[in-house]
Amino acid sequence: MKNKIKNKVILLLGVVFLTLTACDDFLEYSESDTLSEELAYNNLERATQVGFNCYTFLRDNFGSAMRSSACDESQYVWSESYIHRYYNGSWSQFNPVDDMWGHYYKGIYMCNNFLEKGADKEFEEYRYNEDYERLYANFKNVKWEVRALRAYFYFELAKRYGNVPLITKTLSEEEANNISQTGAKDVLTWIAGECQTCYEYLPDSYDSSVFLKQLGRVTKLFVKSLEARALLYAASPLHNNGSYDLEILRSSGKASLDVINTMESAGVRLANINYFDLWNSDADTHAKCVEIISMIRRGNSNGFERDNFPISVEGGKTGNCPTQNLVDAYDMQSGFTYDPANPYANRDQRLQQTIVVNQSEWAYNETMDIFYGGKDGLPNKGATPTGYYLKKYAMKNTNLNPVGTTSHKKVWILFRLGEVYLNYAEAASQINGVSGTDADLTMSAVDAINKVRGRKGLTIDPLPGDLSLQDFTAKYRKERMVELAFEDHRFWDIRRWMIGSTSVVLKTMKIEKAADGSISYTKEIDNISRKWEDKYYFYPISVNELNINTNLKQNKGW
Repeated sequence: MKNKIKNKVILLLGVVFLTLTACDDFLEYSESDTLSEELAYNNLERATQVGFNCYTFLRDNFGSAMRSSACDESQYVWSESYIHRYYNGSWSQFNPVDDMWGHYYKGIYMCNNFLEKGADKEFEEYRYNEDYERLYANFKNVKWEVRALRAYFYFELAKRYGNVPLITKTLSEEEANNISQTGAKDVLTWIAGECQTCYEYLPDSYDSSVFLKQLGRVTKLFVKSLEARALLYAASPLHNNGSYDLEILRSSGKASLDVINTMESAGVRLANINYFDLWNSDADTHAKCVEIISMIRRGNSNGFERDNFPISVEGGKTGNCPTQNLVDAYDMQSGFTYDPANPYANRDQRLQQTIVVNQSEWAYNETMDIFYGGKDGLPNKGATPTGYYLKKYAMKNTNLNPVGTTSHKKVWILFRLGEVYLNYAEAASQINGVSGTDADLTMSAVDAINKVRGRKGLTIDPLPGDLSLQDFTAKYRKERMVELAFEDHRFWDIRRWMIGSTSVVLKTMKIEKAADGSISYTKEIDNISRKWEDKYYFYPISVNELNINTNLKQNKGW
């Protein structure tokens, strides 16, 4: 691993559009200054900005091709996209995909540099300056934000690469290029420990005079949610020879329950929160949703709509097309049975809040004719190969016409309450079964999952408490696929559960319109062969990194 950042650090004070725990833009800097460490850390306000700069290493998954199209959630329509390398056998240490090794280690270096050289400065010479007490209190908090961000960056590395070097101090180039890896499970439990430490010092929110109501910064709930997720991964079969580590899993469940209890005590309940309001609403409704624990907020754009609106409409080019695998995961509403002649009627409301189906109204208020020969269907070039288009995140009223073009703000959710309930349900079910509780895990697994299924606007049946663990696990995984669709969870869940070989068969819907106007629906298996090898559970480490640091060990099979 090459140490590309020298002692005279270039401080990139770029424009940040980021929101965590709230809805307003946070941190806007002009990209006008480059400063040496000495100048940066000898000024209270500049040193604070150096710490804030660590936020810029957070990443969303809003690329034209999402990782959802590298698993069984969706299929990317254009064959030239890099996303197909995940499953066609063409990715390797020489041709990696999503190679974020250097990106996150650069972020970690910036965190370590700030923690060593800036975080504990006292700035005595500024003590009599106006507003010193507030500015200094704000600065002291940044230390814990940066430590939390460093932990998050390590989570992103560990879920990709497994065993990675765990570096908690700045290193010389020689030291960096000779360091060895730490086991993935140890990295993940270290992350949890960092979260526990930071939790003691971080505020509940930044809605106070000390922080001038600055929103978009790491809070107690951020680190508690990260702790729960990291421990869930550490306890999962991928890191424990195919089974769960129940001791670590219990710790994950306890952390999740802490988040749940804190939010419920503050009146945040899914029974009062619409699923649709998390993403697909005008103005800033989605960014104000109290369910969201942390998010990255992006400024006005229409790139996601361009990438995912059907190619048949003005400005659209089609992109990530949901699969029948995903559609099949949506249950029927209470009291209804499935009608193969009308397969989308009376389904879980999240289906049509996530997926564009045949004959529904979508972009430009047009009816989507996805049947064979229709304007939105095959055999038109660029039409969906699965029978569906993506709705989640896209704003229906976006205008892509050259005249009158419009755009909207976007949010990428890092943590939200719905996920926390599901994380808890997984832990509780493996420890106490479907309906059991104990002194630590006082909510049953089935009660937790039914909190999600009982969110506002849904009319689906709760899961019964007398399911076997095997049946519950199957329904839990289906619920997780539905609730967290396209949020970059399924790709990683497949890996930590070690179910890769079962995820490569894609199902599609063949839609045909007869001369009399009737429409028929036939489920089919996609004829594109997706490969799976167990080495795909972890990314390959780039050969460039292996050549720089010969102490690094390549992941098995690569």
